[in-house]
Amino acid sequence: MQESQLGRCVRWTLLSGVALSGAMLVLGLLIVFLNHQPRPEGPPPTLPVLMRTAVSGNGLSILSLGLLVLMVTPLLRVSVLAAGWFVTGQRRFALVALIVLSLLAWSIVLGVG
Repeated sequence: MQESQLGRCVRWTLLSGVALSGAMLVLGLLIVFLNHQPRPEGPPPTLPVLMRTAVSGNGLSILSLGLLVLMVTPLLRVSVLAAGWFVTGQRRFALVALIVLSLLAWSIVLGVG
């Protein structure tokens, strides 16, 4: 994998993540406004509940999943970079990317727990 290919993969990852997230946010907002769904109360639902209710057409769940996709997009970008650098033999950059991924994962664990 050459650097130009790696750059294309990173751009594609970011573009597809942002596009999917944007589409989900717009769709969720449309459903919320058309159905006059109230603002949610209490703690957010778990991921399986979000998936189930989003498939059934709940606009708030689609909005929440759109935000989750937007938050996961940078993680995917760092993962793609780490894999690309590893394949191209740039082990030091790959190691740094893996350290960044582990720090991001640790921050998610601390933030959720």
